[in-house]
Amino acid sequence: MKRLFLVLLALSVVAGCRRSTTPPEDGGGGGGGGGGAGPTPESTAVYFGVRTDSALVYWDSIYSPSRGTAVDTVLTIFHSYISSGGELRVPHTDTFLISHRVLKDTLYVKGDTLYQYYTLVIDTTGPSPDTIRLKNIIGIKPLTVGKTWTPISGKQSLNDTLKYPLMPTCTLMVRLDSFRIDSSRAKVIDSLTITVPGGSFSTFRIAYNRHAKAFYNLSTKPLGCLPISGDTNATFDSWDTLHIKPYFGAVLIAGKDSIQFNTNFGSQIEVLRRYRAYVRKAPRP
Repeated sequence: MKRLFLVLLALSVVAGCRRSTTPPEDGGGGGGGGGGAGPTPESTAVYFGVRTDSALVYWDSIYSPSRGTAVDTVLTIFHSYISSGGELRVPHTDTFLISHRVLKDTLYVKGDTLYQYYTLVIDTTGPSPDTIRLKNIIGIKPLTVGKTWTPISGKQSLNDTLKYPLMPTCTLMVRLDSFRIDSSRAKVIDSLTITVPGGSFSTFRIAYNRHAKAFYNLSTKPLGCLPISGDTNATFDSWDTLHIKPYFGAVLIAGKDSIQFNTNFGSQIEVLRRYRAYVRKAPRP
């Protein structure tokens, strides 16, 4: 059951403050050009602090009731831009300096928009596993207080059956039917000066919220070896706050994910809390 819970959890899609009386400065560096020309992907990447010369260190914490608190220090490195068909890809690597994990991902830029993809390949008993791939819009240049957008949307039919041995003579069968984003919203709430381990920064505060649902059917093999059966669902709610300084990058990210896993014998709720704060710039290795 725990592995099923982790699969469903993976479906969910991530300092003291004083109010500033003026919005964050545009920073001058980096390039959007002038003369009314439209934004280039490169200038948008620089606006959001996604620069190929950047190596940033963050303090990172994740808490869940079932696992406790995991604290680490993360070195984020943005690699060289890759341009293709008007879209800019920015590979980046997160190296966790305490746990020694290494995660690789890619940010995308097109026009004035910075986005990423959430991808989950579901392990399955069938030969062709389902892949869920959802586009998530992080920001649209320029950031202004009150700006809103729909960060993530979509639905997908699934056709996988997962097997989970519960005991030597009884296996839980989970047939995944569909996954959908019911609602999502992003809004630039205000501008704040925040203090993190790396100093004080004038930032825009962006609030994101998402609600999603997965549908599946439970049965056992052999049938009836445990009283688990029927069509049911899991609901996912996610709230994130991103503090970002234009032409610098992310300063603070805080979030909470909640999943409710329903069965005919009850429900299980798990809440994850995430926090990442800027510490310093680092020389590129």
